[in-house]
Amino acid sequence: MADIPALTQFSLSDSEDGYLLQLEAADGQAMTVSASPEQLDAIIDALVALLEDDEVEDASEAIRTAEPGI
Repeated sequence: MADIPALTQFSLSDSEDGYLLQLEAADGQAMTVSASPEQLDAIIDALVALLEDDEVEDASEAIRTAEPGI
């Protein structure tokens, strides 16, 4: 599998049909996509769920590290 470049920048702007999401990678590649309000809501929900899951895992690890025998 080819290396996947890191995201270096993004922007979000209004459009007639919803929003324009612009992404730029470390290798200079750029992409602009159109997203409906419903699609943007789904992206936000997915990111929140992912971050909440990471927070739960981070908290569980901190508890295991801080309290011997768990």
